Amino acid sequence: MTPAREVESNAWAFMKPFTFQMWCVLGLLFLFVGAVVWILEHRTNTEFRGTPRQQIMTVCWFSFSTMFFAHRENTSSALGRFVLLVWLFVVLIINSSYTASLTSLLTVQELTSGIKGLDSLISSSSPIGYQVGSFARNYLLEELNIADSRLVPLNSPSDYARALELGSGNGGVSAIIDELPYVEIFLSKYCKFKTVGQVFTKGGWGFAFPRDSPLAADLSTAILTLSENGNLQRIHDEWLSVNGCDTNDSDINSNSLNLSSFWGLFVICGLACVIALLIFFWRIFFQYSRYNNQLGVSILSSSGILQSSCKRR
Repeated sequence: MTPAREVESNAWAFMKPFTFQMWCVLGLLFLFVGAVVWILEHRTNTEFRGTPRQQIMTVCWFSFSTMFFAHRENTSSALGRFVLLVWLFVVLIINSSYTASLTSLLTVQELTSGIKGLDSLISSSSPIGYQVGSFARNYLLEELNIADSRLVPLNSPSDYARALELGSGNGGVSAIIDELPYVEIFLSKYCKFKTVGQVFTKGGWGFAFPRDSPLAADLSTAILTLSENGNLQRIHDEWLSVNGCDTNDSDINSNSLNLSSFWGLFVICGLACVIALLIFFWRIFFQYSRYNNQLGVSILSSSGILQSSCKRR
């Protein structure tokens, strides 16, 4: 058993993969990239022209349709294609991260101790709890070769809960090894904890009788009858069910991705946009300067021709 927080699904679960700040930055970044592409394509691409209203709609549509790779406007300039290529790579990473995070939030419980099963527990150096008087101590020492210094004896379910809440770094334990019936009784009362990994013992509980005792056959027959008619499972569900546990929203740890997970991608995308804009405006300035020079030469030539014709007259 280890501490865990179970993430419940709700109507707004699709918003949980990203934090609120992440959603805001993504929205602004979509509009920014759309505006950059519009600037780069407006002079040469007819698909990015029209009335002011049409151009605003084009920017918004182009920005958010790239999220699904469904943009219908074609980029004709090299700079526009460069920015779009970088942006599509960023969108691919964002979509993949969103899908993976949403799947994890909807289907996986977040384990706060980091223990995934018996193998990770053995390889770690974390303290392990066990019930006083249980065979679990000998099993851990002799079968699993775990150091005695790592074992912490516990007496009651309240000790279990206290030790797991404290954790390995605060005088508690990272996990508890115990017999399955006791584990089910504990989990029916304490919903903050979960079992991880597979059950690693095949044996179960049994009843011992003297040799040739008539009670052995009668008890075996009674247990078989209870199992066949479903009463045994109903007894188990009534006394050991965990469905009555209430999970508080404050106890749910969110795995939402924040800006720190994507700031590298955003920097790359921002640099690509800034570089493309600098090259674009430098080209415009160069063309404008060359046009002014050519216009000045043509004006001087025209004035020279006009003066010579006047002299001839």
